[in-house]
Amino acid sequence: MRLTVKFCFLILFFISFNIKAAVWEDNQVWSLQYEEDFSNWMQSNAVNENIFSDPKSLYFGVSTDCADTAYALRAIFAFEHNLPFAIYNPSGSRGANKTINNRQNSWDKNPTSKQRLIAMINEIGESVGTENLAYFDTFPIAIKSITPGSVFMYKIKARFGNFIRHTYNIKGINDVGTFDVIYSTQANKAKGLPLIRRKDKEFEHMPTDPWGFRKFRWPELLGRDLSTIPKELGPSTEQFAIAQSLGEDGFFKFVTKTLSSTSESSAQRMTRLFKTVCAEAQARVEYVNQGLNHLKETNNKCMNYEEFDAYSTPARDQTLKELFEKLQRVYDDVLSSDGLNTVSPQLIEFSEIIFKNKSVSNTDLINVCPIQYRPGISIDLQVLWNRISKGSLSSHPNDKVEVRWGESTRNTTNCKRWY
Repeated sequence: MRLTVKFCFLILFFISFNIKAAVWEDNQVWSLQYEEDFSNWMQSNAVNENIFSDPKSLYFGVSTDCADTAYALRAIFAFEHNLPFAIYNPSGSRGANKTINNRQNSWDKNPTSKQRLIAMINEIGESVGTENLAYFDTFPIAIKSITPGSVFMYKIKARFGNFIRHTYNIKGINDVGTFDVIYSTQANKAKGLPLIRRKDKEFEHMPTDPWGFRKFRWPELLGRDLSTIPKELGPSTEQFAIAQSLGEDGFFKFVTKTLSSTSESSAQRMTRLFKTVCAEAQARVEYVNQGLNHLKETNNKCMNYEEFDAYSTPARDQTLKELFEKLQRVYDDVLSSDGLNTVSPQLIEFSEIIFKNKSVSNTDLINVCPIQYRPGISIDLQVLWNRISKGSLSSHPNDKVEVRWGESTRNTTNCKRWY
């Protein structure tokens, strides 16, 4: 009888303990040193493409799109260092539920703190988005204060009154002032795919308040004036005024110049941009295929808004076009400055083929950068640029593969274009 009573008491004790369990207990406070540690952690191999998708990872099972990834990385670092984590609750709750934070016991059905962490992150992913991240949970920073761990966010107008938003997590800053970024998309989240990494990213879409370069607020600074944030973290609205003054191209040149630790010649920039254009062109194959595979799974059903938002590619296609234009500008700069002798003859030839439609027999362009978008069909960058410049590519995820790639402009989908 006594054993039974003791056993029941122990069960009640553990149930009671579990009901009151926080996601994790924080016994540290955010500081400038911890911000530096967070920046170093972001640069480390611990933050990698497979952090959420590898079954061997400690954080396997976390599901994120763009904004969710930023929240997830910040929460994981806080968890590993016993730091507090809190973001505004978009439900509009007050009092103890004004924020979503690590001290809440909303995820107690999970027995371990790591499982509760994953559950909290996934719930954040279902309820919180880029608007919350921009308006409430981060603050704008001075250009010179951009560090690994900062985020870059944009919001652009699309068709029919809709908007496209995205968040990049800055993993590193390269010597020439470009960015190493890691992020996700709604399509990646839907399929549980690895995060996406671009090691040489130049941003587009100049900042407009509150969108641009930002850092996370400490929990005690949520809702506080910018002047209350430690000046060492670089709180500032200067980027918005600079962007308005210089325009998009001038602004990002200013960012690159401010952050670079070494100068880049036109020849070096041309070589780097060619590689970036190739990488993004080839990456489009996967983006388009995600939509095509989803079509197969749904028997070619017209996509609703959420599906269209996940699998359409208007922003990515615009980025690819702008990369080609950047490559063309630097090529023109090389020509006008008599810098041909500083660039490899092969790269000059490739540029002439792409931008001047130069006819060259036995060119290596398609071997250097093949774009195989369907079985047995590969194109080179000249063909792709011709199609882009004519507006032949389709970003609509209900279009067939030939239409998506501008091979054909006939028999386009009748499904609704949501934006």
